[in-house]
Amino acid sequence: MFELSARPTAVKSPGNGTALIVLAVHSSTPYLAVALTEDRRILVEKVLSPGRRHLENLAPTIAEVMDRACMSLDCVDCFAVAKGPGSFSGIRVGMAVVKGMAFALCKPVVGISSLEMIAWQSLEEGRQGICVIDAKRGDIYAAIYRKEGGRVLLAEGPMLIPPGSLNRLIDHACGDLKLCGDPIVNDILERRPHVLRIPVPIPSAAACALLALERCLRGEAENPHTLVPLYIRRSDAEEKKAGEGRRKAGPRR
Repeated sequence: MFELSARPTAVKSPGNGTALIVLAVHSSTPYLAVALTEDRRILVEKVLSPGRRHLENLAPTIAEVMDRACMSLDCVDCFAVAKGPGSFSGIRVGMAVVKGMAFALCKPVVGISSLEMIAWQSLEEGRQGICVIDAKRGDIYAAIYRKEGGRVLLAEGPMLIPPGSLNRLIDHACGDLKLCGDPIVNDILERRPHVLRIPVPIPSAAACALLALERCLRGEAENPHTLVPLYIRRSDAEEKKAGEGRRKAGPRR
């Protein structure tokens, strides 16, 4: 278990007197992370070691984070959640818990792409990068982002591709760029010396919260009914159903 920012951490203020409290959950990876922010201050962030017990651990972790901040859930102005791509079961757990809290408390919710969080953690102002997440089965989730004016802008994607297709994305991008995220494509650097590798080993729920804060300030928060996960790939059950449907249909004539 990791403890990050157990004490309040000063972060740049929006300068408009607005101080929103955001509770964020990042459960789309083997790590489970929960963060609480006020304005742009990280009050508490807790990350659990990799495991597959998100369902059992999420509620106690949220309770501990709120206790450490001496706050109740009623104090939260907006909820945020990593909506994917990533682990199907992890995404479902995080979305269900966060949407349930937001619905019960009549509070807005913001879903943030796991790839966007990697870009926010990795890119400097004016730089672009390809953000990747291991999708298993020999594939990766990928998207190209650029950071401008303090915002992370999506240039292409998100998409599900084999690692070899990263060459096309790199060729499509102009100038130097960063390859950010999972360390599953390091061999690309051997053939692409202008690509800087930026590993992001631990997901940041604080990044999720701070990105959600900006969405709230721009009036882009959602309600729990409209928020949907970003799976990209079909689930195993959907793949199996599609395969059975093709077999029943038989060969084309």
